[in-house]
Amino acid sequence: MIANAQTVITDSIVVDDNVTIFKDPRLDILDKRPALMVKIEATEKAELKAKTIPLYKPIVSADGKKQITGSIYTVKGYRIVIYNGADKNAALAAKNNFSRAFPGTRSYLSYNVPSYKIKIGDFDDKNDANKFMRRLIAAFPAAFIVPDLVTIKNINVIQ
Repeated sequence: MIANAQTVITDSIVVDDNVTIFKDPRLDILDKRPALMVKIEATEKAELKAKTIPLYKPIVSADGKKQITGSIYTVKGYRIVIYNGADKNAALAAKNNFSRAFPGTRSYLSYNVPSYKIKIGDFDDKNDANKFMRRLIAAFPAAFIVPDLVTIKNINVIQ
């Protein structure tokens, strides 16, 4: 009397008179796995290449003398927190003081109960954030760097 747990047995090897090895057909999939992994990696690379920032045609001014090229995109980067506290007036004062001292750098006010945060800058590299923070540390000694989504503007005007 022979009892089988599988309903379909395709491969069997007789090793000895008393020993028979039955192979599960799903094991054949494992033989094909390296080829499947190469195909998946190629697909992922193609998708990553498709997500790269496209190059746009330049915008030309009405008189034809100026060309504007570049792009604006969002990436994972860094910002510097110069104020973190519950006092809204102190947050606005810190934002105004920063804007007067560094007029070309953007600052952002956010409120997450119960604290206000003033974040400044759009740095795609932590070293750039560190360099800028060294300039800030005298005026804002409690400043620190945090990871954030930042907007990078790469705009060029050619005359």
